[in-house]
Parts: sequence; C-alpha cells; structure tokens
Amino acid sequence: MTSRYNCSFADSWDCPQEGMCGNLTSDLNGSAGPVDACLTQEEYLEKYLGPLRSSVFLPVCLTYLLIFLVGAFGNLLTCIVIARNKVMRTPTNYYLFSLAVSDLLVLLLGMPLELYEMWQNYPFLLGKGGCYFKTFLFETVCFASILNVTALSVERYIAVVHPLRAKYVVTHTHAKRVIMTVWGISVLCAVPNTSLHGIFTLQSAAGGTTRKEIPESAICTLVKPRWMYNLTIQVTTLLFFMLPMLTISALYLLIGLQLKREKMLQVMEAETSLGRDSYCNVRSQQQKARRRQVTKMLCEYCCYLFHSLLQLPPALLTST
Repeated sequence: MTSRYNCSFADSWDCPQEGMCGNLTSDLNGSAGPVDACLTQEEYLEKYLGPLRSSVFLPVCLTYLLIFLVGAFGNLLTCIVIARNKVMRTPTNYYLFSLAVSDLLVLLLGMPLELYEMWQNYPFLLGKGGCYFKTFLFETVCFASILNVTALSVERYIAVVHPLRAKYVVTHTHAKRVIMTVWGISVLCAVPNTSLHGIFTLQSAAGGTTRKEIPESAICTLVKPRWMYNLTIQVTTLLFFMLPMLTISALYLLIGLQLKREKMLQVMEAETSLGRDSYCNVRSQQQKARRRQVTKMLCEYCCYLFHSLLQLPPALLTST
C-alpha cells in the first residue's frame, strides 16, 4: 500500500503532485523511513524534536508542586523572620537569607518555565529574550547558591578555629560585602553560557534552494558551536564544583580537628580543675552550641554536595 505526498503545511514543500511515497525510503539525512515530504507537520516536528509533551509530565508536575509548596513556604518564612527581627540579623543569617532568595527565584520563576517546557516542548513562545532569561536565571542562582555555601563555610571556620579574629572579620558589614560580591560574580559567570543559547527553528524540506522556517518548531537550545559549550561546562565544573567542594571539605576537616582538640582539652581540665566547675560548665555549653552550629552546616553541605553530584553527570555527558 502506498501513500501520496502530504503538502499540507509548507507552500514550498518538495512534493510532486502525483508523487508516490511508497518507493521513497530515504529522507534528507539518508536514514531509512519515509521521506520528510511525506510527513505532516506534526509528524515532521515529532521526528526531529521529539513528542510535543513529555511522557513524565504528570508525575514530575506533582513532584514539583510538592517541592514548590514546601520550598516556597520554608524559604519565604526564613526571609520574613530574618527581615522583621533585628535579633536574627546575624552575619550567618545574612548568608542564609541570600540562599533563601536564590531558592525562591528558582521556585517562583525557574520552576514554572521548566514545567511549561515539559508540557509543551515546542514552540518556545517567550522568544529570544525569554530564552536568555531562563538560561541566565538558572546559571546565576546555581552559582550564587554554591558561592554562598562556600562563604558561609569560611565564616564558620573563622568563628570556630579563630574566634578572636572573628570579632573583626565576621561582621554585618563584611557579610553584606561578601554577599554582594557573590551575586556579582554569579551574574558575570552566567553570561558565557547564556550567550551560547538562543532560539532554533527547523526548516521545511523544500525543493530547490528555497527553505522555509517553521515557526511552530522554535525551541530554546544551544545555538553556538558545541566546543564552546564543552569548554564552558568544563571551566564552570572546575570553578563551581571541584574547587568549592575541596575548599568546604578542607574547612570542615579543620573545624572537626579543632573541636576534637577542644574536647580533649576540656576533659583534661575537668580532671585537673575540681574547683572550677562553674567555669567548665559555661565553657562546655559554649562548645556544645558551636558543635550544633557546625552540625547544621555539615547537613547543609551534604545537601549541597548531593545536589551538585546529581547535576554534574548530565553536564559532563553533554560536554563529550
């Protein structure tokens, strides 16, 4: 059984009036199957761009909805508490406020864009500006989150290992300057990858030299040479994953060693200083509070490391 050419969606489609599709088995790329001229627009777009809607849209949407409700409530509550209570405006909480802001940007702006693309992979209706904004947003908040965690770890290291220096270094003014620097660096480092993306549209398989763009095929994707993207991914992986991971790991190792030394010193003082119980109790409480703070930061670091490990393999795979 043979079928005729389908010329319903392109005026210049390569379609002889009486041509038969049954004897044509190679398309423009030389692969087996019906030629592109025999496909409807929907079939042509699905062939080169995949299905219009992701098959996992519903479960991902429900998962995103749960993450959105929990994340938006928690991060918004964090911002409100720190903003309204002067007592909570500590240097450490400034970093937490910055982290909460970056999370809210992803939840309120980035997540809807992701869901929209899963619901309708093409066409991308926001244009070139929307494509740049989406890429720039995700790059910026990712870099800002990593640098914020790193800066917070440095602040905790100074507070625990060098408590006397912390009085002059760990201040509100210094924290604000570091956070502004973190966001500035994140914005600058997000520009290279953003500039590599843009709007790509398929062209109809027209005969002769005339080829016509299909507006319904517009997608936000990589439009510059692949080697530029590979180089960008490799550099950002080194600067925003490897170096922060090694830095934070080394800092917490030093913090752990310092706390261990202090605990051993506390035990020795307790054995030799029977008459200074009140002093030992106060110091013990201070050390417990510091250990609790470090434990919280270790949990945050583990979450950051787990998130980064999930994001790293796809990036490395796309760069090969």
